Amino acid sequence: MLLTSLALVVACTPAADTPTQTASVRTTEPSANAATASQLASPTATATPRPPVMTEAQAWSEVRSSLPGVPIIMPSWLPPSVDRSRVQLRELVLTPADPRYAIAYVAPDGAEVNLALGPTPDWRPGDSAIGTRVRNSSAALIYVGGWPVTPAAQVLRKARWVEGAYVLRIESERFTGEDLLHVAWSLDRAGAPAPKNPYVRVKPGVCAARDAAPEETIRRLIGFIGSGDRDAVLDCFSLELLGDDPGYYGWADLPRTSDPKLEPSRETGGRVVIGAGWLFASNPGVAWTQQAHQFFVLGLEDGSWRVYETATAWYSSLP
Repeated sequence: MLLTSLALVVACTPAADTPTQTASVRTTEPSANAATASQLASPTATATPRPPVMTEAQAWSEVRSSLPGVPIIMPSWLPPSVDRSRVQLRELVLTPADPRYAIAYVAPDGAEVNLALGPTPDWRPGDSAIGTRVRNSSAALIYVGGWPVTPAAQVLRKARWVEGAYVLRIESERFTGEDLLHVAWSLDRAGAPAPKNPYVRVKPGVCAARDAAPEETIRRLIGFIGSGDRDAVLDCFSLELLGDDPGYYGWADLPRTSDPKLEPSRETGGRVVIGAGWLFASNPGVAWTQQAHQFFVLGLEDGSWRVYETATAWYSSLP
């Protein structure tokens, strides 16, 4: 279990002036399916002493050199209160069958963001979770034990996803879910898995014009709905989203639209959320109504604002 795993890591972490001796915990994970409980420590695992505090560059260099071939989730964005010059390499397990690492970024007030590779439970009954995508992989933002009452509530929040055979996570008890999504959506994409459904753009920029505002992408998208031009519609969407769900080309085959109305934008996790409504010329049926409304979450891709998520409802905040 995650809480047990964290407790073991803390128990193995000495005072700040003593080198860290990390230990391996045998588990049947990683798996994209249900997680299992940790078992006894592996007698064959490699336990390596590490300095408790180092620079960010030193920590990730140590992980790369020690665990070649595993996903490296180095952050591009972090909450500004953390000190990137003093990070902690909390765990480094070199066992080939069960490699692990955990790097902690700590703010002066003690709040932490941890980026780690290693087994951690998926969503379980009693948790709250929001689906998303991270590095071309399906992911979930999980609130362990349920939705926090306030953003300041100390609840374990984690973004969890799977790349190949590896389970990855970004977690914190004090930074908000929005902070964790911002970290996850901004990760270095080097070494990320290829999209499940690769798409090569045929009309780049026809919808998501370089240097145009995110609202312009949505206006153009609504204009292309029902046009029959599938490649123009697909240019509005990120390759990450299309790699997971290529069916957005079908928006080109819907009835034509009119009377577009865009709501004021707001920021979520470093991305822009825009609610928009429009009227179809006729009732498209299936999942649509003639008076349509969607929320679009847009992010930058190659300098252009494209849609990374669509939803019929969105959260006012992610505590």
